[in-house]
Amino acid sequence: MTRDILTSDTPARLLLRWKHVLRFRIGADVCTGLDQIPNAEDFPDEFPTDDLAAGYGLGEVLGVAALKLFRPWPVSPGEVVGLDVMGAWLEDLTHVKHASDRARLQVVGRVVEMALCAPDRLPVLIARLDALGNDDLHRMAMDAIQGRPVVPDVFEGLME
Repeated sequence: MTRDILTSDTPARLLLRWKHVLRFRIGADVCTGLDQIPNAEDFPDEFPTDDLAAGYGLGEVLGVAALKLFRPWPVSPGEVVGLDVMGAWLEDLTHVKHASDRARLQVVGRVVEMALCAPDRLPVLIARLDALGNDDLHRMAMDAIQGRPVVPDVFEGLME
């Protein structure tokens, strides 16, 4: 059975291919910058679902992962949260070739909107990002490519 999965283009084989490329290494000493999140150039050409929202969901997860990587830093109560650390990430994204990479910009837009409209909520977002590990991000991405709901939603209740 395993041999068939590895040599055929079945949904199971496609899912296995995605599983191997959706690796997050945030915090790994040997990685720098965007190398710590999956590279869209390694992605298979199709999703293991017919759900058209799979690509959008994956873009959201990749955006959250990049935000975790280049997140605003927590500050003491009463201090301002700065977003300028994301400048390098935005510069990197201007040079990408894949739409899934560009989809991450939507997550940045949400953070900027929050910073402008409800900056007091940024520490909650930062704490939620800090709580996510690489395994959590991998599970979220695998759910997204299969058209499943992605949880947790780090913005839940923060954008109202």
